[in-house]
Amino acid sequence: MALLTRRALVAATTTVMAGVALRKPAGAAGIDMRPFSDIVKTNPPSLVPAVQFQALDGSQTSLSAFAGRPIVLNFWATWCEPCVAELPELDKLSSIDPGIVVLAVSADRGGGGVVKPFLAAHRMDHATILLDPGSDAVHALGVAGFPTTLLIGADGKLRGTIEGPIAWGGAAADIAGVMHG
Repeated sequence: MALLTRRALVAATTTVMAGVALRKPAGAAGIDMRPFSDIVKTNPPSLVPAVQFQALDGSQTSLSAFAGRPIVLNFWATWCEPCVAELPELDKLSSIDPGIVVLAVSADRGGGGVVKPFLAAHRMDHATILLDPGSDAVHALGVAGFPTTLLIGADGKLRGTIEGPIAWGGAAADIAGVMHG
């Protein structure tokens, strides 16, 4: 029994230390933002599966409703500190380059009941907030953790993916290079 307890303690300590090592003071929440250069480009670009989302008003929409323009598709959750730190950056990107559609998709299981009060405390004026309470889109697109962002070209093809929070506000030119490159 003592061995099991020691193993559990070592595992818990390792997890906590890994979490501490990943955090470096940077953003408002003290979360280190990754550079845009960490993006994993999709080569060759591949078609993104059709997925559905729920709007904050409860209506249904799909990814195809935003077709014809480059899309920054970000998956986040209210309980995810790096996600919360990244949201203002996504909103900033949306205000800087209206030619890019910024979709911030909450994967919170409580849907609008959880996200609406969160948004009342965390303003998002430019990015489009969508919901995926059943994680259908998360699963269809192979999202393994939060935050995860997919860059989708105007042609509906996946151009790149990045896991972790990004300082998106200064990445508009870099995004254009990936979307058209």
